[in-house]
Order: sequence, then structure tokens, then C-alpha cells
Amino acid sequence: MPKISVITPSYNQAQFLERTIGSVLSQPVDLEYIIMDACSSDGSAEILERYRSRARVIIEKDKGQADAIAKGFALATGDILAWLNSDDMYVPGALSKVVAAYEAGHEFVYGNVNIIDAMDNVLRKRVTIPVDFNDLYYGIYILPQEATFFSRRLYEECGGVNPEYHYAMDYDLWLRMARIRNPVRMDEVFSCFRFHEAQKSRRVDLYEREVMRARASLKGGGVDGKPQRLRRLSLGCRKFLANVRDAGIQRTLMEIHRKQIGSLP
Repeated sequence: MPKISVITPSYNQAQFLERTIGSVLSQPVDLEYIIMDACSSDGSAEILERYRSRARVIIEKDKGQADAIAKGFALATGDILAWLNSDDMYVPGALSKVVAAYEAGHEFVYGNVNIIDAMDNVLRKRVTIPVDFNDLYYGIYILPQEATFFSRRLYEECGGVNPEYHYAMDYDLWLRMARIRNPVRMDEVFSCFRFHEAQKSRRVDLYEREVMRARASLKGGGVDGKPQRLRRLSLGCRKFLANVRDAGIQRTLMEIHRKQIGSLP
């Protein structure tokens, strides 16, 4: 059976950390789990000590989340790689489905995500859609990091996580991977993304700057030149169909009607 390596960058998320760890270690697969903690000061270290026999725990300063993730992957020995933030979770059986996809020849896969609150209540479900390199390049769609998995071969071929990024490290990595091999969407819920007040804030301006930097590094590298407006229209149709399939036509049409009424002068 292929081995899957999961990296968790950790910093001051003791409130959720044990739930994250449990969701990984409970997966019935050949698993390597590496937790990179940046010297947390909130009790995370005490939690991590309890799992040293089942996970590789490294507590040291880093230069940011991307640096910690890159260091973790450099230590990993698995055939399949992923990272899961210290406040998110995998759903039961998720990694078994990822391993099966890898055995079927898929090196870059992603799935659906449950959006949860601080108490693990599901707020809504994010239904993903099939996308290709150009959808990602034009910034029309972003893969859910917590539900994306890739082969070691692909990770190494594209150059891996760039530790110089602080906000768009996942987008930069997906873009370089997708130029080599388009991602494959699986209609499965793989993970839970936690929405809570203590989340790291994202500076929109800095995020956009890094997105532009990632695009510039690939300019001319496989971009099809299709007008961005046309791509957005196509993607909008695909998102509509995905929501209809998942939530039901009546609910979707009511949401569209509500938004249209709200936009009237």
C-alpha cells in the first residue's frame, strides 16, 4: 500500500490541535504524520508531547507557515503528500479514498469540504468543480488546500513549496503542479475547514501581490489565452450545476432569486 505523509504546521492553536491530530491518526492507511510547531506558547507543546510515539513532532522556530511546510515535506518519505492546518480536520476514511485514487493513477486530486465552526458543527458544504491549469492561472478558482493531495513525484518535479510566500503558497504550488498535470476532482468530502474568530487574518493586498507574482513566474507557460470573462462565465455555469446537484434545485434557485432582489435599486 502506498504511504501517505501529512504535514501539520502548528502555532498557538491548542484549542483545536488535538482534534486535528486525532482526525489524521485515526485514518486506516500507511501513514506518516509530521507536526511542525513554531514554539507555540499556548499549551500546544504539552499536547504534542502526548503524540510523540505516533507522530514525528518537531518544535522549532520557522520563517513562516510555508517554511514549516517545506521543511516538513523535506523530511517526509511518503508516496502521497498533503498538509493540514492545525485547526482543520480530515473526515473518517478520507485518506483511504485518496490512496485508492493514487493506485488508480491519479497524482493530483482534490475533493469537497465541510465548513465547520469552533464546536465542529457543519455550517455548509463547499462543493468543488472540475478545473484545469488555465482556470487556476486566471485566478478564477482556488483549490481547497485542506482537501488537496499530490504525489511526491509531482511535488518534486514542480519544485515544491516556495518558503518565500506567506499568503498564497498553496496557490503558487497548485499552479506549478497543474502546469505539469491537471488536478482531478473527486466528488467526496475529504476534510473540514474550520471558521472561527482566532483564524490568522489574510491581508488581501499581500495575497493578491503573491498571486500576481506566481502568475508572472509562469507567464506564457501553457496559458491558453481564452478571454478571462469567458472563463468566468464557464466556471459560473459549472459552479451552478455543482450546487444544484448537491443542495437541490429549489434551494439554489431561491438563493439566486434572493441575490437578484437584493441587487435591485
